[in-house]
Amino acid sequence: MARKEKNIEIFEEEKMVNGNVVLELKTEQDKIGAVEQDGNRFVVLLPNGETFKASSQKEAVNILIRDYHLHRVN
Repeated sequence: MARKEKNIEIFEEEKMVNGNVVLELKTEQDKIGAVEQDGNRFVVLLPNGETFKASSQKEAVNILIRDYHLHRVN
């Protein structure tokens, strides 16, 4: 039996932390993660403490969304 598609709304919130702009992604119930700029690169911060490097902010956001969909409990 096929599952019905479910749309999930994701919110972006920019915060200033220690002089750096941090982009946080959230749903209504969960924090998906955050993206920090580190020079010319971006650091992806997952809620479980893992970090990844990305070459653009768009790539970093895609990593967060992909990880959320992979590990989210339905």
